[in-house]
Amino acid sequence: MDDDGVTDIADSDVRPDAAVDATAPQSTPRRRGPSRKATVWWIVGAAAVVLVGASVTTVHIHANRSFDAAASEVITADAAADDASDALLAAAQDAAAAIGPADEIISVTSSSEGLVAAEVRTAFTDARTATAEAVATAEAVLADAADPASTVKPAWTWELFDAAPLLHENAEDLESYADTALDTEAAVEASHEALGASATAVFAAVTPAAAALEAANVSARTVAVLDFRDAALAAAQQTQLRAEAAGALATYAARAATLQQSAQAELAEKAGPLLATRLEIEEYARSIASGVLLEFDWSPIVNGLGGQDGMAGTATWNTARGGFSKITLTNSVAEEWPSADSRALVAHEVGHAITSKCSDMFDSDSQSANEEWATAWAISIGHTADGNGVQAYGYPSQAMIDAAAGCR
Repeated sequence: MDDDGVTDIADSDVRPDAAVDATAPQSTPRRRGPSRKATVWWIVGAAAVVLVGASVTTVHIHANRSFDAAASEVITADAAADDASDALLAAAQDAAAAIGPADEIISVTSSSEGLVAAEVRTAFTDARTATAEAVATAEAVLADAADPASTVKPAWTWELFDAAPLLHENAEDLESYADTALDTEAAVEASHEALGASATAVFAAVTPAAAALEAANVSARTVAVLDFRDAALAAAQQTQLRAEAAGALATYAARAATLQQSAQAELAEKAGPLLATRLEIEEYARSIASGVLLEFDWSPIVNGLGGQDGMAGTATWNTARGGFSKITLTNSVAEEWPSADSRALVAHEVGHAITSKCSDMFDSDSQSANEEWATAWAISIGHTADGNGVQAYGYPSQAMIDAAAGCR
């Protein structure tokens, strides 16, 4: 400032306003950006989000795979369980179907002694019991079959994780059931097979038992014997344990009863002081009849003869059903037994009876030829007494004797 109080402005830091050059570049005020530290944290946060998302995705994928694997186990195990159930059911049904016929066979063969050997029937009964028990076990296993769990996939990860071990456990249950079913099936089949084998033994046992029954009831009428033989043969020819086999055994048992009743009735008719001798004569006749089935009647008079008037007999012959005959003898034959004439007369009647198997060896339609044949047959086995027929019908030709000698 000068003496006049005027401040002199010169070379001062304070400049007067200068004129603005419009052509000079204008500076723009700078905006302050985020700090470097903030930027780093933003990047870290973003990366964390990405990592979390990736982890969640990985976990979900793992959960899916675990569920899928467990579901696949269930599907596979369920298919195996179904197959095992089907096999067990079929085996149980087959075995159960045999129990009914087995029960009937046991019933009918137990109705009378001697139809089959006792030890065979006992073994069959035991086999039936074992099969019934195996079938009952199979039914219990089938009733307790494991059910497959649902394999519908849930949406949430935690649900997938929760379901997977449950599915795995269910698959193990199904596998365990399948193993049990297969083991049970094997047991059922084994018991069923054993029952079938035992039934075969029963069928085979009929033949020797029937022979023994026939021998024990030899006095039965020929029709009863022939019917019994047919029934025994049908029973012995059975091969499978089914209703037809049970029916055959039932018929066999019924015919056996008829055979026994017939024999008892015949013995009652022959009862008396001559019974033992009559049975001895009948046994002799059967022993020379070469298998022709014989039945006997006894009478005081036959063809006007008998008693004090001598001995007589008649015989029929029939080629049907293997050959059979009915011989009728006077009581005097038994009274004279075992004289040569009585034995020769019996041989003559058996000669008629045996025509049942040799009717084509002579003119069997001729009555006179029949008598010549019977006489020749008695001679051919060594009976030379007059009772052989020579006295009544004359001596047969040598040709007839030779022919008769060929019938045995």
